[in-house]
Amino acid sequence: MNDPSERRSGMPRAERERIARARAEVGRTAVTPRVARVLVACFALALALPHVAQLGFDARFYRELGRGAAAARGVVPTGAMERVLAVNRGLLARARELEDRLADESVVGRYVRPVVQRAMTGWLGAGTAQVEVGFGGWLYYRPDLDHVTGRGFLSPHHLARRATAGDTLTPAVHPDPRPALLALGDALRRRGVRLVVMPTPVKPSVEAGGLGSARLRVPIVTNPSYRRLVAELEAGGVAVFDVAGTLAALRREGEGPLYLATDTHWRPETVRRVAADLAAFVEGEAALAEPSGGYRIRPVEVTNRGDTARLLGLGPRAPRFPAETVRALRVETAQGEAWVPAGRAEVVLLGDSFTNVFSLASLGWGTSAGLAEHLSYALGRPVGRLSQNDDGASAPRRLLAAELARDPDWLAATRVVVYQFAARELSQGDWRPIRLDAQGAPDAPDAPAAGDAVWSAGEGVRATVEATVRAVGPVPRPGSVPYRDHIVAVLVDGVEVLDGPPAARGREAVVYLRSMADNELTAAAALGPGDRVRLALEPWSNVAGELDGISRGELDDPRLLAALPWWGTPTDSSAP
Repeated sequence: MNDPSERRSGMPRAERERIARARAEVGRTAVTPRVARVLVACFALALALPHVAQLGFDARFYRELGRGAAAARGVVPTGAMERVLAVNRGLLARARELEDRLADESVVGRYVRPVVQRAMTGWLGAGTAQVEVGFGGWLYYRPDLDHVTGRGFLSPHHLARRATAGDTLTPAVHPDPRPALLALGDALRRRGVRLVVMPTPVKPSVEAGGLGSARLRVPIVTNPSYRRLVAELEAGGVAVFDVAGTLAALRREGEGPLYLATDTHWRPETVRRVAADLAAFVEGEAALAEPSGGYRIRPVEVTNRGDTARLLGLGPRAPRFPAETVRALRVETAQGEAWVPAGRAEVVLLGDSFTNVFSLASLGWGTSAGLAEHLSYALGRPVGRLSQNDDGASAPRRLLAAELARDPDWLAATRVVVYQFAARELSQGDWRPIRLDAQGAPDAPDAPAAGDAVWSAGEGVRATVEATVRAVGPVPRPGSVPYRDHIVAVLVDGVEVLDGPPAARGREAVVYLRSMADNELTAAAALGPGDRVRLALEPWSNVAGELDGISRGELDDPRLLAALPWWGTPTDSSAP
């Protein structure tokens, strides 16, 4: 090498020669103008093809872009800078929505992508951004893998990175679970209630053998920060039920797979054993009344295609990942009636989809056979349940806060609250502060109550109204979450009563609408601020037994917690 500056640097001769050879090889690499033009043309064609195909198939698809600007103008507040920021947020949201719709609903997304994904999965064993394909027909939810194999969720680097990860449309989360869990424990302790936290191991922690070349019985693995969390919670007076210990015992006893092969959740036999051990733990934490008994178990065969299999996007025909059949263990009363959660009970279970699987019909694994049912059976007494798929870090706490906001004595008979959530929430959930409302108790929220401004659902009241949308909760992209159904909360105002109590005129109301059904977005998912809608309303309590556990996009407004929501069915709308 003839470069004097490199000689002066003291670089060894062999290293100088290696660099010289590399430069010579790179120097001989040439892209002719013709090749460059062909490559650029191919790249441009790849970008344009989905749009060209969609224009030929349905040109109306692109009319959403113009409507987005109008919707954004409908929500601008007062103040010049606030108007600019609000319009910017609205346009960015509509642009992102258009991109998502192009990916999910366009002709390429609907008909071409499943064919390509089937080829990639069948020939190459490739998964997607959401699903990792294992061996022997096992599938894994990639966020679960990230939790198990990632950095400790209490490490300073992890907490700092997540705390600053927000953007214009998505606020930064509260990454540290400790303040939220300790605050919940303190709030319950002041009411004479014991909190039991139940982080539930995700599938790769337990069934990691499907990720190897053979079905190995690998030990149960937890995130590096898990034991530290347990120690700090117990030091703060919060009990922790060790689900991993129960699963390890099942493994030692020679039990077969503890989780479903093509689903994120555990098997029915696992639920029953975990519930039995949890019942013994709860009885050791608080003195309960004598059990009332009166429950029995009836096995029922259930066949379903798992949530991770659906997330692969292979279409209805996916022979490599067929439906699974399990023996769900239904809990019934002595009279043969389906188990139902108690309104006020000594033991209340807060939970996510690990509680709802085998309980919520929309998950496809049957009903009356989930964690709350088997906990009730093992305890021999009624159990209360507040559970919702997804968002286990916040949704169960928000459900409890809403119950207490409406009825401060809702926990009067309760001795133990069990808070179950998927362990992935420890590293990926939003542990935002949610304070329990108890009419002036020390932990009541600072936000003012909605008062008479919000029209709460009255028992037996039905109405048909027209109203203006003012705020809409978040709606996920189909295929981006393991759940195929979703409900969105909508705040409407300027209510005009077409049929119903006239006292509602001009007021606000919180209405739940179905935003996704079987992985298909509904018209409600496209609602935006400023839209005028016509809705048939009935109290949410009428449908809560069937729909309460479905994932919901809630409104981030503490003053609405005490409002009794409505269930709405669009009858006519100016929205798309």
